[in-house]
Amino acid sequence: MRVDVWTDINCPFCYIGKARFEKALEGFEHSGDVQVIHRSFELDPSATPGSSEPVVPMIAKKYGISEAEAAANERGL
Repeated sequence: MRVDVWTDINCPFCYIGKARFEKALEGFEHSGDVQVIHRSFELDPSATPGSSEPVVPMIAKKYGISEAEAAANERGL
């Protein structure tokens, strides 16, 4: 079986997913038959290298929502 994993190196959720996948794979009876291919996916390819900005305003701008909505989304509400 082949599994392609697309992640962004700077994405904390990608890291969580990778860790959970690896843990699940360890418990899989046929893990030796699984070929894992890691692929790069940039969440924001237009970002200037070395730049950063606060998450909430950036998410609000990117998705066209208010900062209050973006903040609520970040809190998981």
